[in-house]
Amino acid sequence: MNDEQLIELTKDLIYHATHFDVPYVKDAYADKLLIVKVDENGVVDTMNKEQLLNFIQGNKDANAEPISSKTEYHYAVCEENMGMVVITRELVFDGKLNRKFFTLFWEYLSGRWQIVKESAVVRS
Repeated sequence: MNDEQLIELTKDLIYHATHFDVPYVKDAYADKLLIVKVDENGVVDTMNKEQLLNFIQGNKDANAEPISSKTEYHYAVCEENMGMVVITRELVFDGKLNRKFFTLFWEYLSGRWQIVKESAVVRS
């Protein structure tokens, strides 16, 4: 996989995740997933795969409107079986715009590319 293909894979992931496609998300994220989120006050929250799937399923069950997929791509690198993509996402939660830097770490596992780590930091 090259850097551009990794960006395309990330675009697909964002589309499916923001439209609450549970089977796609389940395959795209590794079982050993760790998501780390840092808010504007520096408070850290973490999420594992089960919690992520519960969040996605809850939105699907509630017939929630898709989340914005607006994304700015800053950097991507892919070497052998590891890749990293750095992006900014604009998300609206509770009527409030949240701009966040995301770093997604991809690894080729079990015959497919999966996200193993993800970080999100509020961007002012």
